[in-house]
Amino acid sequence: MRRVPRDHTTTVIAASALMAAGVTLYQLSRPGSLFGATADIAVYLGGSIRLVHGALPYRDFVYVEPPGFVLLATPFAFLSEVLGSRDALAILRLCTPLVAVLSVVLVGRLVRHRGAAATLVACGVMALFPAELYALHSVLLEPVLELCCLGGACLVFDGDSFAAPRRLAVGGAVFGLAVSVKLSALIPMLIVLALCLPQLRRRALPFACGAVAGCALPALPFLLVAPAAMYRDVVATQLGRIPASGRVPLLTRLGDITGASAFGGGTTAAIIVAMVLCGLVAGAFVLSRRRPAPLEWFALGSVAALTAAQLVPAQYYTHYAAVIAPFLSILLAVALARLRLARSPKLSLAIAAGAVALLLIDQVAYVRGQSTPDVQAAVDSVIPPGGCAVSDAPRILVTTDRFVAATRGCTTMADPGGTVLALDSSAEASRVWSAVVHHVDYVVTATPIGAWAVPAAASLYVEQHFTVVRSGSLLIYVRRGRPAGPGQPVAP
Repeated sequence: MRRVPRDHTTTVIAASALMAAGVTLYQLSRPGSLFGATADIAVYLGGSIRLVHGALPYRDFVYVEPPGFVLLATPFAFLSEVLGSRDALAILRLCTPLVAVLSVVLVGRLVRHRGAAATLVACGVMALFPAELYALHSVLLEPVLELCCLGGACLVFDGDSFAAPRRLAVGGAVFGLAVSVKLSALIPMLIVLALCLPQLRRRALPFACGAVAGCALPALPFLLVAPAAMYRDVVATQLGRIPASGRVPLLTRLGDITGASAFGGGTTAAIIVAMVLCGLVAGAFVLSRRRPAPLEWFALGSVAALTAAQLVPAQYYTHYAAVIAPFLSILLAVALARLRLARSPKLSLAIAAGAVALLLIDQVAYVRGQSTPDVQAAVDSVIPPGGCAVSDAPRILVTTDRFVAATRGCTTMADPGGTVLALDSSAEASRVWSAVVHHVDYVVTATPIGAWAVPAAASLYVEQHFTVVRSGSLLIYVRRGRPAGPGQPVAP
């Protein structure tokens, strides 16, 4: 295989990084994207805000993810003390282009020894994978997890082979950090460990020690304080999603995993794209007749295992597929490099550039129609600053500076949805929700409190002691006797 000079791959990586930055900045420019209410990130930042106020995840409130991101987001939580949670969240969102750029650069670094065309394919897919852009727009955990995994892979691999033991240990620690952000990172971490096992002392032990340290250090303080609650929230709750009702169809998942759903082709497109990708990869490895290198086994194993894992839980969301993006990027790059076509660098580069250009055009057209609702005015019209409030959607409170009350003793709840999942209909759920509704003065929701999956006693208390104030698409319950915006207190 002819080698393309390294400065060409540097240009490709730089151009791809600029493209990733441009697309993610374009997403942030869409209506409501900077200050609007998007799911999940409010829960994650909210957990950090509770932490800096002295409440510990798992012990003082339910949090269904590992503690890694809660710790990583603490600078923004401290910033919210000065600027408010609305502006702190906007600043956190402005970091997404940096995450996108770093991910593209790390993917490029992993495959640049395979030539410019392979590098362009890897960087282009990483920059424009539809589920990845969705996760970046919503500021979800997957891009952070992927960034850690890519950083770990850059340390673990030196070209196609493994690096020295010291780098393996540090790389293992970075993979462990990824697991402390979200448990999905266990899969690529275990793939690396399996590849290291033939050389137990030189490779497997250094990597495993680093991985254990990376996983344990962020979790240890919380595990020591509330071991049973942490297991319930992080492990048992995730396992409980597997047998849930209302299973999302296989072809819907396949459309997200392959990126076909972004083109609006439905199930047929998902099947066709999946067959093309599988045929391309299988053909590349069969025709080249070379034993896969460790980096190639890593990409193959991670894509296969993560794809299988996407099919296990009944509950499924589009951003789950984002975790496949870096490994699929690497796999497609090494597949292209293995094909005979790679012996013609100019033709390979032209084909890769055309494919990336089509993907770029499609994603820009999709992003153009994005918008996110901003509920600031609606909440301001009813809930005074510093009011003690709770919502089934924390994004409403975080994006309107109502997540933290002016008075102590309001509530430490950060994730109402996760609380419902973790506690279900247990006596603990009744105790937690009763404490919440007895302390708060405002309840903000898009659906009546009676439709929430909360204990009946809690919803009945709200119906008996609160009055509904309608504000656009939101329902805001106000405790009788408390002020409702600039008007008079709600009549008792």
